[in-house]
Amino acid sequence: RVMIVRVGVRRRGFLLGALSLPAWAAAQGTRGIWFDPTQLPSYSGRLDRMLINPAGETDRLLFREGAQIVMPPSEAPDLGEAVRPGDGIIVWGIRARIAPVITMLAWAKAEGERPRFVTQPSWFPPTRRGSQRLQVTGVVDRTLLTPQGEGMGVLLQSGDILRLASAIHTALGDALKDGATVAAEGLGHRHGERVSIDAELIGTEANALRPLPEPRPATTPPASGAARP
Repeated sequence: RVMIVRVGVRRRGFLLGALSLPAWAAAQGTRGIWFDPTQLPSYSGRLDRMLINPAGETDRLLFREGAQIVMPPSEAPDLGEAVRPGDGIIVWGIRARIAPVITMLAWAKAEGERPRFVTQPSWFPPTRRGSQRLQVTGVVDRTLLTPQGEGMGVLLQSGDILRLASAIHTALGDALKDGATVAAEGLGHRHGERVSIDAELIGTEANALRPLPEPRPATTPPASGAARP
């Protein structure tokens, strides 16, 4: 009898917990989410732009306030339809310890709106490559970050993107600092006037490109020096 009573109590507690979930959480349970991402910290900002990778997939968005949001390309169609540059957006996710980059686990356009859960978060940078041989030249606007906060290339002021392995990014050092002039060539994708490539050759001028340096392990800057979004 004791065992039966205890099991019954546990089941009752479980059912009460399940029934207390918001209706939208229960409705999205069939998508494979075993936890509620909106229990995590939320980050609000205004959309600056969405970025494509060298395979032509949209896998990142930038807040005007500075934070980078990493997401799977599968979220891009709905995000692009719901949010325009300058619009506000709320993201729930995991922020890197060393830099203002957030792995998206859920998002909504505004407070009170039903969040959309991300079923396959981008825990690691995608490695899919493009097929067009392209060149980019311009001035570095900012460093692009892996979900762990390491440099993985740069966004140029023109809007073009140069992607690199983190260890090679580290080896290039000041050549990729904000405001530096950089040129590169590699396989990638052209979307309208914007180009995104995996760099294979690099330099300061398009007619003086050289092979990439030998990679070095990425260094971890102190957490206290990282800006918060």
